[in-house]
Amino acid sequence: MIHCMDFRLGGTVKRYLEENNLLDDCDIVSVAGAAKNIAAPEHESEREFIMKQIETSKRLHGITDLILKNHTDCGAYGGRNAFSSRDEERKKHSDHLMKAAEIVKGKYPELRVRTLLADTEDSGKINILPL
Repeated sequence: MIHCMDFRLGGTVKRYLEENNLLDDCDIVSVAGAAKNIAAPEHESEREFIMKQIETSKRLHGITDLILKNHTDCGAYGGRNAFSSRDEERKKHSDHLMKAAEIVKGKYPELRVRTLLADTEDSGKINILPL
């Protein structure tokens, strides 16, 4: 799983892994912006870093599945206030997740890539949305 390093996601990530029988059976990469680093990196080295993590996980643990997970109100995107609406924000994340999945599949066609969006509500509640 590649997800954002935001501490607010810790419990949600753990619950997701538990509910999907992945806890203690999943490599986890936490990096600011998550899929943004693959889809729209500020520097090519950001994409290279994430792709190296995927390669290492494949080589050492034989992964067959990869989960890419972004979240709304992400600081790497400028936070919620960087968008004119929640729909615009969700679309940006969805577009980046889909593009990142396409890039990963282009290099590793044998991987099954799943994309998730953790939608943070103003109340602090986080809903996991499959894309």
